[in-house]
Amino acid sequence: MGRTTTSIQIQPTIENDELAKLLGGRKIKRLPKSISKKVRTARHKLNRLIKPSLHYRIVKPSVMDNAVVQLNEAVEFTSAKLAKTLKNAEKIVCFVGTIGTGVENETNWLLGKQKLADAYILDAMGSVAVENMIDRFQDLMENRFRAEDRSVTLRFSPGYCDWPVTQQKSLFNIFDPEQLNVELLDSCLMKPRKSISGVFGITPQESVSYNPCRDCPTRSCDSRRN
Repeated sequence: MGRTTTSIQIQPTIENDELAKLLGGRKIKRLPKSISKKVRTARHKLNRLIKPSLHYRIVKPSVMDNAVVQLNEAVEFTSAKLAKTLKNAEKIVCFVGTIGTGVENETNWLLGKQKLADAYILDAMGSVAVENMIDRFQDLMENRFRAEDRSVTLRFSPGYCDWPVTQQKSLFNIFDPEQLNVELLDSCLMKPRKSISGVFGITPQESVSYNPCRDCPTRSCDSRRN
């Protein structure tokens, strides 16, 4: 059984308002001038530090019940909310993406120099960048399948909602590790740290996509999708 993946490079962009949220504000223009200056400096560094890499596979589900999603490669995901989200999926897009180690290494260097604010800002920018890369990837898939009268579901990552982070191992089993630029550690964290893995479904256009956030009472969740 081959596990050849498709590789794609998407240069992320830094959305100002998303960055402002991580830095404690609502709008980038409302941040203190000292922080805004550090953000501009970090932006100049970011382009040379980021090395985006994303691998994905599109696979078919073989079993779908109230709490289990099984792929046709003997890979099983256990999550009631994920199963409900993917229940109408004809195909499932599985992905692993990273912006590389550059931001992480530079952040550690800044911490070593006691430049704590600079390190925090650069780290936040790295988080926004990798999230943006995945958003843009999902948008590309949505546009691709819209031409086939298909739509995409919300995406899930291990550790989100009731999907245990330990199931990173099941997700990584879909891929040939030698083809990825991301290593899964025994702790189920990924290396480089600025990496995201996950899945989303491809469904018929008329299907109503389930949003688990609507059933969740935790209004203060930063990951909430209304």
